[in-house]
Amino acid sequence: MTDIKKQLLSVADSCVKCGICAPHCPTYTHTQNENESPRGRIALIQAWAGGNLPISENLLSHIDSCLLCRACEKACPAVVPYGKLIDDFRAEIHDDISTKNSVKIVKSIAENKGVQNFVKSSLRFYQKNNLQETARFLRLPKLFGLTELERLVPNFQEHETLKNYYDAKNEAKGDVGLFVGCMGELFDFETVNSAIKVLTHIGFNVYLPENQTCCGALALHDGDKKGASKLEKQNELAFSAENLQAIVTIASGCGVTLREYSAKNFTTKVLDISHFLSQTDFDFSILKPFSGNVRLHSPCSLKNGLKTDKSVLKLLQQIPEINISALPETTQCCGAAGSYSLRHDEMAKTLLNELLTTTLEKPTDYLVSSNIGCALHIAAGLRERGENVEVIHPIVVLARSLI
Repeated sequence: MTDIKKQLLSVADSCVKCGICAPHCPTYTHTQNENESPRGRIALIQAWAGGNLPISENLLSHIDSCLLCRACEKACPAVVPYGKLIDDFRAEIHDDISTKNSVKIVKSIAENKGVQNFVKSSLRFYQKNNLQETARFLRLPKLFGLTELERLVPNFQEHETLKNYYDAKNEAKGDVGLFVGCMGELFDFETVNSAIKVLTHIGFNVYLPENQTCCGALALHDGDKKGASKLEKQNELAFSAENLQAIVTIASGCGVTLREYSAKNFTTKVLDISHFLSQTDFDFSILKPFSGNVRLHSPCSLKNGLKTDKSVLKLLQQIPEINISALPETTQCCGAAGSYSLRHDEMAKTLLNELLTTTLEKPTDYLVSSNIGCALHIAAGLRERGENVEVIHPIVVLARSLI
């Protein structure tokens, strides 16, 4: 038995099979299939690592259908590190997994700035010349197997080139690094710009290292540990040049991955921007009223991974006259889950429709989410329903409220 299999067995054996996790698992909730529960998946990995179950399409499909929302970890009395177990198993059988073209495209965009620049110019041309409407009419995305990827693409935002450093607008309180991520500048520049605006406005010098890259989540959850490790080392090096008091993230999915890097002098500095601001001396008198009905979505990565979802509501409630209500605690994963919506579109849309139905039970002008993957997925669902609801990041709400 290999060392990896021994490690997998050791972790899997810590699960007492109590089943407390099952009601919290989105896939089990909808399928009622024990193999689609955390307990069932652990049992499958246990059997494989122990030499009692061969690799098969059936085995791989059950493991791959996991969203890695980690709701089970939050509920687990035995504190089983389920997410790491799944990632380690996927890494061990990486060569047996076939990756969809759409997922390969997303990974190449995430990990290569040259590809990002090409996509940026292509997206501008694609939308400005009505090619998107034509392509959809001719069903070209479906022909090339890119329907689920193409539906996520938002309207292109023209914007200036980001600088590597921004001075505090008022008396400096310190220096922070801003982790932009691989998709922020490309698909949601307003969030990036809002983060810079708010942080500098309240007195922080903001560094955006040019050589920062993708956090590595896509590679890690795809079983590509070597690729994820390379990205990890690059980010640790990128943010080591300055004496930063915090590395602020604007995507909770990235935040979870960065917090689980191996270098403790890096991970202890990583904070989601809403949590960072909630712990900062923030003068809320500088905020003007924000009108409209706001619904707050807490991504799984924020509530189950970082466990700082309460900070967002606490922060936004300080805005004068804001009418904000959080989605119920029982709301499950939206179905985005990194590249999950590209690989398992049927389950992803089932979960999305449940979330949207809950959201729209109250009048909603804005849906606020702290993770870009969730935001793109939810916004696509709202567009498909014909709903005029703007999906924005919490920091955008704050930036729009600055006097």
